[in-house]
Amino acid sequence: MNNKTQITAAALFVAATTGFAAAGSLELDRAYASELKADAGARTVLNQNNLGDVNVHVGVRFGYSYNNRSGAALGDDDVTMGFQFSEVEVAVEGQITDNMFGRISFDLGPNNSDSTGSQGTAHLEDAYMDWTVNDSFTLRVGQYIPRFSAEASISEFNMMNSYRSVTHEFLGTPSWTQGIQAQFGGDTWDFWIGFNDGFNTANTAFNSASEADFGINARFDFYSDSDKARFDDQTSWRGSAAGWRVGAGFQFETNGSTNPSFTPETDDLFFTIDGAYEGDGWAVRAAFYATDMESGAAEHENMGFELGGSFFFSEQWEGFARWDALMLDDDAAASEVAANGDDVQNFIAIGANYYFVPGSQAAKFTVELGMALDQTADILNTAGDTGTTPIGSGPGASGFLTDAAGEDGQFMLSGTMQWLF
Repeated sequence: MNNKTQITAAALFVAATTGFAAAGSLELDRAYASELKADAGARTVLNQNNLGDVNVHVGVRFGYSYNNRSGAALGDDDVTMGFQFSEVEVAVEGQITDNMFGRISFDLGPNNSDSTGSQGTAHLEDAYMDWTVNDSFTLRVGQYIPRFSAEASISEFNMMNSYRSVTHEFLGTPSWTQGIQAQFGGDTWDFWIGFNDGFNTANTAFNSASEADFGINARFDFYSDSDKARFDDQTSWRGSAAGWRVGAGFQFETNGSTNPSFTPETDDLFFTIDGAYEGDGWAVRAAFYATDMESGAAEHENMGFELGGSFFFSEQWEGFARWDALMLDDDAAASEVAANGDDVQNFIAIGANYYFVPGSQAAKFTVELGMALDQTADILNTAGDTGTTPIGSGPGASGFLTDAAGEDGQFMLSGTMQWLF
C-alpha cells in the first residue's frame, strides 16, 4: 500500500466515523439525555441500595491513529497505523463512614505510568481513602496522583484532546505515588500539601530502589468564584458562566541517601504555574513547567509550556487547538538533546469533539491532527523527567514516535471514541 493510499484510507476512516457521529439527530440524542447526562462521575452501576453506597464506573477510549515520518528506521515504511485502546478503566468507590470515602481503580489499557506497558493487563492506579475532618480539611491516604499540575489532576475522559501534550508528559505529569496528602480549602481557594514516595512510584514496596527517599508536593489554586467543579474538565459548555482559575505547584524529592541506595545521590525539583479561563461555550488555558534535576554529573534544567483553547460551533461540535514547546537543556552534563540538534521541540494539535449528548462527556468522538515541527530524534531523554515516555514505541503517551536522524515533519491523524457507563 503506497503512501497516498494509506493517507486516503486514514482520511476515509476519520471522515466516515465523523459522518456517523453527525448522523445522529439532536432530537434523538436528547431522548437519551436523562440516562447519559448523569455522566460517569455520578452514575451508579451496581448495588444502588447497598449500605456503603458503592458505585462502579467504567470508561473506555478506543481509536485509530495514522502516523507518518520521513525516513523511518524500520525499512522503507514511513507510516505506522492501526487501532488501540488509549484508556480502559474500571473504578469502584463509595462511602466507608459518614466522613470517609474510598476509591480503587484499575487500568486495562496501556499502563499510564509507563507508556510502553502492555494492554489488557490490569494495573492498579487509585487506591486511597479520603477522610473529611471538617468542611475545610480533608486527608488522603494511599496511592493517588499527587496535586502538582492542573492537567494531571484532570481525568483522560475529561481531556480536550485525544493525547496529552509531549511537554506535559515530559515535565508535568507526576503519575501515581503512595503517601499522605492534606487538602485545605475555602470558597475560592484550595491548598494541598503531601508527603510521598516520589513521582511515578505506583505499586512499589517501601524498600524498592525505584522509590525516592521522600518527596514533598504542594499546590495552591485560586478561583474567581465558588464554582470550582467547572475546572474538572477542559471544556466550557454553551450557557456556562464566565470564570477563571490560576495555580502553582511543586514537588521536591531526594534519592540515594537511604537503603537501598544508589550512586549518585539526586535532588529533583519540579515546578509548574498554570491558569484557565472559561466563558460561554469557549475556554483558554496555559501552563508553564520546569524541572531541576541534580544527579551528580548528570545535572540538567528543562522547561516548557503549552497553550490551548476551544470553541463550540454548535450544541454538539467543539473545535480545539493546542501548541506546546519543550525546551531541553543543551548544556546538561548528561545529554538531554543531540549534539547540534533542536533543543526546542514544538508540537501543534488541532481537532474537534462531537458530543453525542450536549453537556455530557459520556459519549464523545474526537478527531485530531498532530504535528511535530522539529526533529524528535534529537530528544535523547525519551523517558522524560517525570518517568513517562512521551515519544517512542509502545502505545505512546503523546502519539508521536522517534524520527530518523536528520528528519522532521512528522504528523499523525487520529479518531478516538469515548464511552462511559
